[in-house]
Amino acid sequence: MLEKIDLFEKLADSTIKLLEQQSRMRRAAKDTTLFSPGDTSDAMYVVQSGRVRIWTVSASGHEITLNVLQPGDVFGEIGLLDGSERTAGASALDAADLLTISRRTFDDALDRDPQLARNAIALLCERLRWVSARMEDSALRNAPERLSRIMVHLCNDHGIEGPQGLELSVDLTQGELAQWAHMSRETLNKIIRRWSDEGLLLLSPGKITVRDRDKLLEIAEIGETE
Repeated sequence: MLEKIDLFEKLADSTIKLLEQQSRMRRAAKDTTLFSPGDTSDAMYVVQSGRVRIWTVSASGHEITLNVLQPGDVFGEIGLLDGSERTAGASALDAADLLTISRRTFDDALDRDPQLARNAIALLCERLRWVSARMEDSALRNAPERLSRIMVHLCNDHGIEGPQGLELSVDLTQGELAQWAHMSRETLNKIIRRWSDEGLLLLSPGKITVRDRDKLLEIAEIGETE
């Protein structure tokens, strides 16, 4: 699995073997907190099954969802690389299998394979662009634009083609989705109901189906028009 992940692509066979031999599997039950902001950064993780929610805590003490990760995604690498405290938290959205790579193992691999350093730099640049985009969303975009960008992201990463559109497989409550979009639950409900009335979404108990991804993408880029 490691060779299919961007961070570990093009590594020497001996480096992959080292990582596989020294890494450990961790089984996390649903809703398990893997780490919290301020915790010691002693390992990074690769999601092998299940989904993991990345979150932070607002000034008012509320958790805010930053991202939802799926199999093949890597997290916890920033704290592992600089040895500082965790800046965000991670929790298992459902039962998850995680490959755990310790700092010592990762440092050993870095020492023996310069390709891993190049891959790590590329990953950190990707993370920086992602954070910049989220800051732009929060500061410059209105509520429908922020929500539509998240919905398009969920379509791309968690959408399953169904008879009536893209069914979102990610199991987020409306409260969690509202936190992610930096809006109140009441505002979220109002927007979702309007989009449902307009035929963009199909709502059913515990599930959202996106019927018009292109329209959501249009809202994400230029906002809603009368």
